[in-house]
Amino acid sequence: MFRKLRELYEEYKPYVRVDLIMYGVLILLIILYFIFSSLF
Repeated sequence: MFRKLRELYEEYKPYVRVDLIMYGVLILLIILYFIFSSLF
């Protein structure tokens, strides 16, 4: 069970990393937008 999950994780690790980076950038942009809209 765990070995299979580990194989799947190793196989999809690059895609997962790209997704996490994209989501992180999106969240950062939203937070910055809220900060700027509340300041100005």
